[in-house]
Amino acid sequence: MKYKSSIYWFFVGLILILNPYFLNAQHNGNLVQDEQFDPKKFSIVVYGTYVSSAELMDNIRSPISYLRDASVELVGGYGYGAEVTYDPSIEGFDVLLYLSSEYLKVEDDGLLYRFDQDTISANVRFTEQFSMIPIEGGLKWNLPISTQRIKIYIGGGAGIYFGERNRKLGPISTTNISRKPGYSMNVLAGGDYFLAGNLSVNFEFKFREASFDSEEDFGTDYISVGGNNFMLQNPIYSRILVDGVRLSAGIKYHF
Repeated sequence: MKYKSSIYWFFVGLILILNPYFLNAQHNGNLVQDEQFDPKKFSIVVYGTYVSSAELMDNIRSPISYLRDASVELVGGYGYGAEVTYDPSIEGFDVLLYLSSEYLKVEDDGLLYRFDQDTISANVRFTEQFSMIPIEGGLKWNLPISTQRIKIYIGGGAGIYFGERNRKLGPISTTNISRKPGYSMNVLAGGDYFLAGNLSVNFEFKFREASFDSEEDFGTDYISVGGNNFMLQNPIYSRILVDGVRLSAGIKYHF
């Protein structure tokens, strides 16, 4: 997780360093324009997404630091979403404002839970399922390397992340008690390839540390494995951290 955080802050720093140069270059008129593709005030894009990975932190209330910070890698997942952008037309600043939301669902059934009780132990396969709905907003800057049909941009912003999760352990599963949304900054880069004056194909990658907390209960204190009863952890206080790279592709309409 520290490695992924380093990548995140690297991109944040890169945007802060490069942004004055890009804004100055655009102010000097270096961006290639084409009358066929006049700038529009608004755009809306509908896209599909893929997130490369996520993490499960299963002991976020533990008083022991290494248990509290321990995490299990989860597989990535697919989703869909939409975004609206607005061009405030500030002279000398080719800046866009954006607001987006999406739906992401992940299911990982390749996880093992180890029970230890006296001299008896057992490994039980369990499935972790979660869904997340981010609401994000921020800024995008069109870069001066854009051409007549292709616009490249960088950007960043912040978001709030809502979610819910469920754990299936053998024949039993959890029920939700409470959920708490998380907050995060994000950095992004992408591009548009114009098919017509008001229609483009959009590609984007975004890096963020989106998360939400969840409190769950199995509804029973024991599970039977191989004729032995093992005590369950109730309730479970956990955090889902979606810190993998988010890739998206979609169709954008400019108006």
